[in-house]
Amino acid sequence: MKKALIAFAIAALVATPLGAWAAEREGKVTKWETTTRTVTFDDGSTYVVTDTVKTEELKEGARIKVTYDEKDGKYVVTKYIIVK
Repeated sequence: MKKALIAFAIAALVATPLGAWAAEREGKVTKWETTTRTVTFDDGSTYVVTDTVKTEELKEGARIKVTYDEKDGKYVVTKYIIVK
């Protein structure tokens, strides 16, 4: 029983970092730069949208919720949704 509990604890520790770094933020887009794929919120925070994320619906004035990771000192968006 003790070995099974230790194995479970180790597995939980190994699996935790996989989703632990993602964060979410909601805001109004004040600037969307398509060439640099950078979105700026009304509070001044900026996020870089990865190439794998489709951006057809992304535009200035939209209210969005982003899921992002921090990489090399930048907030990198892995997905977003339009908030109505």
